[in-house]
Parts: sequence; C-alpha cells; structure tokens
Amino acid sequence: MVNDLRDRYLYILHEWFQFEVPEFIERPFPQEYLDSDLIITISGVRRSGKTYLLYQISQYLRRKIPYQNIIFVTFEDDRLFPLTKRDLSELIKVYRQNFEPNPDCKIYFLLDEIQYLPEWETVLRRLYDKERTIKFIITGSTSKLMPSDIATSLRGRTLSYKNFPFSFKEFLRAKGMSIDTEEVEFSRRKDEIIRLLKEYMEYGGFPQVVREKAKTELLREYYHSIMYRDVIERYSIRNIMVFENFLKLLVQCMASPVSYGKIADFLKSIGLRVSKNTLIEYFKYIKDAFFAFDVPIFSYKIKDQIQYPRKLYLIDTGLRNAITFRHSEDRGRLAENIVFLELLRRNKEVYYWKDRAGYEVDFLIKEGLTIKEAIQVCWQPADSKTFNRETRSLIKVLKEFKLTSGYIITEDLKEDKVIEGFTVKFRPLWLWLISEEV
Repeated sequence: MVNDLRDRYLYILHEWFQFEVPEFIERPFPQEYLDSDLIITISGVRRSGKTYLLYQISQYLRRKIPYQNIIFVTFEDDRLFPLTKRDLSELIKVYRQNFEPNPDCKIYFLLDEIQYLPEWETVLRRLYDKERTIKFIITGSTSKLMPSDIATSLRGRTLSYKNFPFSFKEFLRAKGMSIDTEEVEFSRRKDEIIRLLKEYMEYGGFPQVVREKAKTELLREYYHSIMYRDVIERYSIRNIMVFENFLKLLVQCMASPVSYGKIADFLKSIGLRVSKNTLIEYFKYIKDAFFAFDVPIFSYKIKDQIQYPRKLYLIDTGLRNAITFRHSEDRGRLAENIVFLELLRRNKEVYYWKDRAGYEVDFLIKEGLTIKEAIQVCWQPADSKTFNRETRSLIKVLKEFKLTSGYIITEDLKEDKVIEGFTVKFRPLWLWLISEEV
C-alpha cells in the first residue's frame, strides 16, 4: 500500500514537471507574501480561479528560482483517493528521494484544495514547524482557510488571501479589452464596455463561465455543486428539502435584509417545519462555502447590530440569475450586489445604514473607528421621486458622519452636484468599477 502511494506521487510529480501551464488572466496577488516564511492560504468559492492563481504563482516563481524547487499537487485528484493524513509527509519524502532541489532556494509546495486532506491543519502545523526549507501555499473552498478560523487552527503561521470570481476589470481583460479610464470616457469603446457590463451583470465573473457559450447551464452546475458538495454533504444535512427551499429563498433576497423568523414562518406555511435557529445554522454553512455574505447595520451599539436584520449578498450575480425566477431584469439589485463584491475585493469594512424614519444608504465604509465613505446605488436616478429619496438619504448620512461628499452609483450618469453644501458624486457603475475611486 505504501509503495503504491509513493508510485502514485512519483508519477504525479513527473507529470507536473512536464506540465505546460495553460494561459490565464493575470490576477492581483501580493507578491511580497511569497518572500515571507509563513504559510499562504488562498480561500474562496469553488470554480473562482484558485487553481489558476496557483499556476500564476508558479510561473512567477519559475522566473526567479529553478523549476524543480516548485511543486504543484491538487488533493482533488481522484488518483490520490482515499487520502490519509500522512499523504503530505509521503509526498515530501517521495520528492526528496527522487528529485534534486537547488539548496540555495526555498522549496515551494503549491497544494490545491487542501480541505480534502484529512486533518490538514494539524499536518501542516507539524510540517511547518519541522520543514524550515519548505514554503507552503495552499488553497481551499472552505471557511477554515479564512483568517478567523486559521487563527485558531494554525496560530499565527499564515498569511491569508481571499479569491473571488473575476472583477469587472478582469472580466474585460478576459474579453480582450485593455482599459485606460480617461480614454474610454470619450471614445466609442464606452458603448462596448456598457454592453459587456450587461453581460457581466447577467452571467457574473466565474472564469470558465466567461469563456463558455452555455453559460446558464454551467452556472446551474456550479450552484448544485456548491449546494450539495460544499454544504449538504460536508455538514451532513438531513432535511434536504428544507435546505433547498431555504437557499432558493435566500437567493431571491439578494441585496435585501433577511429575516430568518419570517422565512421559517413561510416554510411552515407550506408544510416544511423548521426552527429559526436551524436556518441561522444553515446560513453559517452557506457562508462557509463562500456562497453568500451578510452585512450588518451600522450602529455604535452592539445590541442594534445584533438585533437588526442583515442585508444579504451573493458571491456572483450569475448564480442568482441562473436559478431564480425573475419577472424583471432587476438591474438595481444586481448593481448593488456587484458594488458590494467590489468593495470586498478592495478590502473595505462594509455596513449599511438606516434610520428610524426609513431613510437608508446601501454602504458605509469604515476605517478604524471612523466612517470614511458613503455609497448609494440607484440604477436610474432620472425618476424625480427616486432621485429625491436616494439623495435625501445620502445627505442625511453625510451630515451624521461629518463627511463632505458621497457617491451615488448609477446606470450612466456622471456628474458632481453640490446639494445642501455636500458634493454628491454620480458615477456610472461601469466607470466606478474600472476607476477604483473608493
């Protein structure tokens, strides 16, 4: 059995050293992480491009160190099943017995989908403490690679990086379009960018979906893989019908506050008995799979943050559009979800705001103890009633937090207006996404 395992790893290592990395869209990654002695963890939803990000890292490393010092293995490879906790130690042993790394350079082990390796946190902790010449870079589709959980499992031994589906700028590059913001604003390319934005809003930014023609079918496959493999199977959910219906209802709540009590009452009304606490637990699993996020209301009182409903956003608008029934294009909510994801990519701490009179602002950006930015998403502010409501809410926030300006993200309006002494910056979604003003 041991010899068979070693033979398999030897074959996979030879395969890697002969492997030609496929073309990829270069994605942002903090290269300085590679010079650290710490383990690098790359987490994110399945099919978001984590494997290709490892390929990108391997290409970058190959320009600096000998190729034999860089090893890539995916634990999703069925040739390695069944995996045991000793597999990684065996892999390192096989590598050292059969290949000659350059002793003047570190050895980089790029380990894809680490969550399939049993007890991987314990194994990595032991190897990290023992193998000082090896640098581990790991990916996984599990929240245990998020900083909050890594802090307990690997105790300060890691640097964490979150990977998302393509941003709009990456999406444009995948479509063969380079971006110069100032040039685009006054050229015919603007029309092409707006057309591509509509495609991005409809089908999202999963890398393979961007390239495929059968986009909706592929997105439905992703949805079911996440639902069944990353949630139902991983957490051994028994009441599958309740979970499926709960997830569908959540998807329809995108960019809206969520009440678990109301959802539980609705499910009971159609004969599916479930408690509010069970739904809260289900949502934790859904967040663990990186499928959805929730945003708290901003308040200086912790009680208010706990008490008020949180707004729900999804990892990708394409997933939502592929599996939900829509009676309209609903571009305002799609735009709001896209703005939220972009703020996450920019590492912003995000809240929403609402007062007792019902005025609401979609996003407050907090840095340290201070609110630094306010952003409202209003797809078509040409309607005077909508314009007045959204602007009035924004002005209230600017006054409350002593800000001089704020943003309203729109379909295609670009201008700055001074209202009650405050500057309201109207920006088209496409322009805000590529210019990174906030």
